[in-house]
Amino acid sequence: MFLSLSAVLLWVSLQLTSGSGNGCDSFLLHVDEDIFSVLQLGNDAGISRVKQNNARNKELLYREASRARMAACHAQAPQVNHLDQKPEVGRVLYVIKTYSGAYENRLRAVMETWAARVPRSSLLIVGDKEHAEFPIHVAHECSSDAMLGLACRVAHGVELAANTPGNWSWVFIVDDDHYVKTDNLEQFLATLNPSIATGVGCYGCGSGKPFNYCRGNGGFCGGCGYGFSRAAIMRAIRGHEVDFRAQHLSVAESKTLSDTREDMAMTCTMMDRMPDMKVEALLGSGLNGDTPEELFEILSSEGCNTQQSIWHWMKPEMMHKVHKLVTTDGPGCLGA
Repeated sequence: MFLSLSAVLLWVSLQLTSGSGNGCDSFLLHVDEDIFSVLQLGNDAGISRVKQNNARNKELLYREASRARMAACHAQAPQVNHLDQKPEVGRVLYVIKTYSGAYENRLRAVMETWAARVPRSSLLIVGDKEHAEFPIHVAHECSSDAMLGLACRVAHGVELAANTPGNWSWVFIVDDDHYVKTDNLEQFLATLNPSIATGVGCYGCGSGKPFNYCRGNGGFCGGCGYGFSRAAIMRAIRGHEVDFRAQHLSVAESKTLSDTREDMAMTCTMMDRMPDMKVEALLGSGLNGDTPEELFEILSSEGCNTQQSIWHWMKPEMMHKVHKLVTTDGPGCLGA
């Protein structure tokens, strides 16, 4: 059944009214396409196309809002003197979220660069399939998709961390396209008290309209990387794994709490389980590889003396180039 022209015009009018002041410009870019979909495809198929367009627009808006939030977090990060901190090896567990389609490109670049300097016992690489070379923890209960499946793999990773022996102090969660300058990150984390339930990262992604994730509070921006103290991990998970996973799944499946976004789902679950959890801004977070000219201009100047800790959206070739610039054992650098 096809919609009448009057019905289409009424629908457009309602959308323009509801969109005023709230992403209306973005909506206008696709009005003609949406009208065409409804008129040509009929009621059900046309409305389905419109919903797909709206979902696409929301995703684009979320990405831009997250980039802005991460940039603000980078600009406002605390300037602390952490260079005199000498953290012990193995004090940070790195949960690396990945999947089999990225093992031979992004993950290999990670393993050949920054992760090569981390003890294997401190790497918790969570994927969907085994690998002959890399120590993958296969999350059999999770799918390989980048939404609910990824959220599930992150939950699997932090549960692994909670049951990892040793005197570790922090769990830090990154993607397979993050480059981490581990000495800077670990020196910064050493300024914080791991015996206090704490989350650290760039907080505020997904907060406010039109997302309002986690009851309007949002959560840690996955693009910055984020982590939790030993006290937070043990209090929220250790000995309560079944309850933790059930609660996390409920949050991850909720359209209003997380919309299946892994960073929102994990943050919201941890905050719900520990309402008094302290939130700390991460020094050196928020840089990314989608502006390579600016990034490499800065790093070519700063080199191994950069104060930054983490970069996101790094292609494999960029990761190798950054590694050559920022490792601490190059000419003129100390602390190797």
